[in-house]
Amino acid sequence: MSAKFSRAALVLSAASLLAGCHARWFPLATPPTIHFRDTAADAVLGKTADGTLSDDGAGYGGAFKYTIPAAGSLVLTAKPSLGSVALDINVFTDGNVPFATTKDQADKKLTVQDLQAGDLYVVVTESWKDAVSLRFKLNTVFKPVEPDGANGAYKTQAGARDLPADKGMVSDTVDYSAMRRTNYWKVTLDGGGGLAIKFTKEDTAHLSAEFQSPSGAPEKIDPAVGLKKEDLAAGDYYIKVTADDAGDAGKYTLTTGFKTGDVCKNGGPACTVDGAEDLKVPSDSKTGEVDFSKAKAAHFYKVTLKEKGKLLINFKATQPRTSHVAGYLMKASDDEGEKISGSTFQRTLDAGEYFIRVVAPDAGDAAKYALGTIFQPDNFIGADVVEVGKPCMLTVNAGTNQNVRAGASVTIVGTNNVPVDSGVIDQAFPNLSKVRPFNARTCNALPSSGAKVQIAAQ
Repeated sequence: MSAKFSRAALVLSAASLLAGCHARWFPLATPPTIHFRDTAADAVLGKTADGTLSDDGAGYGGAFKYTIPAAGSLVLTAKPSLGSVALDINVFTDGNVPFATTKDQADKKLTVQDLQAGDLYVVVTESWKDAVSLRFKLNTVFKPVEPDGANGAYKTQAGARDLPADKGMVSDTVDYSAMRRTNYWKVTLDGGGGLAIKFTKEDTAHLSAEFQSPSGAPEKIDPAVGLKKEDLAAGDYYIKVTADDAGDAGKYTLTTGFKTGDVCKNGGPACTVDGAEDLKVPSDSKTGEVDFSKAKAAHFYKVTLKEKGKLLINFKATQPRTSHVAGYLMKASDDEGEKISGSTFQRTLDAGEYFIRVVAPDAGDAAKYALGTIFQPDNFIGADVVEVGKPCMLTVNAGTNQNVRAGASVTIVGTNNVPVDSGVIDQAFPNLSKVRPFNARTCNALPSSGAKVQIAAQ
């Protein structure tokens, strides 16, 4: 910004002592008055203002008007085009007497403390007795009391804007003196893994960036090499970008890259098919939890069939029901598997090893689940339930005369031949047997008539 000041327009603050008298200027007697409020050029804090001083005795001062946006302090420096000339800085608000000046001070850098919002005037002068024509540059640095006073909600973690963990890129600016010092960005990891962050900025900008985790001290992000975190748990992480000090401002860019980590890190041996948990035959039930974000994304079960028959699988995922968690019946350890759907999922299988995989397949997927299996061999002795006793014991119309032996496994079926439980032959008589269900509540669930049992042939 350029400002020239004529002989008729210039005012010196010291002339206020004349109390309004219109005195004629005499060389080497009294400094001429500078009417700075009338001649001040509008200037912007933080921007260099250009001015011109003359050697005619009345042009020895140049004035600028600034608007202070909030409480703070101001640092001013004036640089002449002729290095041998000393310039003074005078600051005015009300009245014609400066409340801050470098006059009679060796240090010509002026710091003005405890400013409040409003207008002020800055007058740059050289010696009026030895005035020479020159140009000068006036620099102002405003340091607000609250450097985030004009900022948005993203000045804190609570208002952080989202930055994708993988292939994310954002750009913005920070400006300490404009009271927009801080930017927060939130990076959410739905699963564990490695995170790479790159921080670039304008070469001359004094900006800093740091990585903040839920635990541990913040870590600086080097603009030259970035920051890599190899093994982060799922959760929210933050990147804080700041302008370092008053007068610092600039544009920056953040980019991210993410590599999924070991999704079975916390899942135990059964998180892979090699560590599959055994299911008992003829029936078994399990409960568990899979959670991708907790690095326990799967759980495998193995069922070994010694003969051909039907395997009924009941799988239910809960908490939350909207999860993509699912169960799959695998006919081989490397089989993708068939999705288990409904409560009466049943398949006829040959003798051999089979696997059930429960999986939370993607980031954000998690659920608790219940799994139940009942096996019905093809080769069995059929019998009707003729009595339901208390405590829970079933009497069936087949015994030793029908080749039934104590200890034989039993499948208990309800209407439509759907298995409801398994059990064992507790006692065998010539034409009757006692069956003990594995679940004592089965007796209460059986229909009043039509229940049957299938006894494994021996």
